Amino acid sequence: MQYKKRVFYTRFSKKLMNLEQIVVANIRRIRKERGMTQEKLAELCNTSVSYIGLLEIGRNVPKLSTIEKIADALGVDYVELFISPESQTNPSNRDYTKLKKRILADIEKDLDKYLV
Repeated sequence: MQYKKRVFYTRFSKKLMNLEQIVVANIRRIRKERGMTQEKLAELCNTSVSYIGLLEIGRNVPKLSTIEKIADALGVDYVELFISPESQTNPSNRDYTKLKKRILADIEKDLDKYLV
């Protein structure tokens, strides 16, 4: 049992690290595209400027509730923050509903697999 937990965390951590990088890169990219400062984003999200700064350099990892607040402040659907840059260049991959279902199904599958 101990081995499975270790494998789960290692496997899950690798996935999260990649996903974290995608989310952070998208937050920074969209904020700059909107001409928004870190200060303004922090104000809109009711958080500190240092938190946003550390988030953008990968030192802080946002909770899902914070990702929702950031997406609202940036004026985008939260799903857009989870799309890898390679997918964003191809308009056919921007079907957010399908992407959202796929992300949620993957999370549910992982949770079912390791938490049951």
